[in-house]
Amino acid sequence: MKITNYATVLFILLLLSINSFSQTNEKKEISNYLDKTIGEEILNINNGKIHLDPYNLKNGNTNYLNKNFVNGSVFYDNQLYENILIKYDIYKDQLVKSFENNSAFGITLINKKTDYFLIENRRFINIDNKYKFPKVITGFFEEKYLGKNISLYIKHFKTAKETIIETTLYTEFKEYSDYQLLYNSKFIAVNTQKEILTAFPQLKKEIKEYYKKNKIPEETNPYQFKADLIKFIDNNL
Repeated sequence: MKITNYATVLFILLLLSINSFSQTNEKKEISNYLDKTIGEEILNINNGKIHLDPYNLKNGNTNYLNKNFVNGSVFYDNQLYENILIKYDIYKDQLVKSFENNSAFGITLINKKTDYFLIENRRFINIDNKYKFPKVITGFFEEKYLGKNISLYIKHFKTAKETIIETTLYTEFKEYSDYQLLYNSKFIAVNTQKEILTAFPQLKKEIKEYYKKNKIPEETNPYQFKADLIKFIDNNL
């Protein structure tokens, strides 16, 4: 890479770090300029595209699992990379790798090359790469429970609502979850008690009793409650 190009990148990163560019259109222009300036050399090394966050947030809810880069591991392009800085963009369903440990600049990794990643003691797998049989779900799923008969996966996703205040476009994100159960080589939605009872009618009495005894965990920690429920069902099949 030419020194002049690298210096230009550092200069732009410095501007980004002090929030000189806050408007969405300006950020997109910077991204386009970086693509052109850096060229294929950096992109090929990182095997992904330049990532810049174009959103002005209306509140503290971001498009990420965690807005900051955190230490994690990625199995990418048939190779395991450990102790690297990453963050998961839930809204776009993309994994972002920090570029040279810079908190304001990253590389969006290619989904089809990403088999799984570990972040904040949670494991996310690329459902398209792990399971080749026909299915209606796609993308990254949190691998919450792996059992002998059934397994539970959680799809975290966010919706975005845009509002204009004066001349600035703001985005507000809200997070939701979709619980998917792998049973007999088929994925089944298990978001409600009714859906779970439909999937396992032979355990109707036991499942209803489990819900009655665990109302507090269901409200306070729904992810773990659902994992424990699936484990309970798995042990009783």
